[in-house]
Amino acid sequence: MGVRSARKIHRDTKIPLSTISYQLKKLRTQGSLQHRQGNGRKRKIDAKCARALGQFIRRNSEVTLHELTEKLQNQCKLTVSTSTISHHLNRLEYVNCLPLNTPMLTEEHKERRVEWAKEHLNDDWKATIFTDESSFQLFRNTIRRWSKCAAEEKKESRRIGKKFMFGVLLVIVDESGFIRFKILWIVIITLKY
Repeated sequence: MGVRSARKIHRDTKIPLSTISYQLKKLRTQGSLQHRQGNGRKRKIDAKCARALGQFIRRNSEVTLHELTEKLQNQCKLTVSTSTISHHLNRLEYVNCLPLNTPMLTEEHKERRVEWAKEHLNDDWKATIFTDESSFQLFRNTIRRWSKCAAEEKKESRRIGKKFMFGVLLVIVDESGFIRFKILWIVIITLKY
């Protein structure tokens, strides 16, 4: 069984005497030094709410902590702070990251554009009007996303609940070859799904 004298163990190991006495008493009464389970504060986010959090992120990986807090309040009737949700998501190995930039055009796209330009090099452009409807995110990517594989996360072209800008640009080429641009209209739409 070994040495059962608290003072002798204390002298040999320099562990506090009260700690040794407590552990020896636990060994006599319980038969082991195993930590008793079930003590400590219970987690606020239970299994049902954890499942709901995972579903929110799978449906929209760009959801913010404040939006997750509101959704838990509305659907699970649970009031938690954003830091509690952040700790819980970190425990589930989710990381809030910026997606990697992806090239706007592939090599095939670039080659096809050059071919088109060569084919239409000698066209009469004096009476041509160009119109285009495009969506742009100017400058850099600032939309963060929750992911379990942050290194492999790519930027998506389709954004849920983000701003889209549509407009018509009129290109006018006059007789002297002078090119003028005129913006006819611009509409900014925010889509929420």
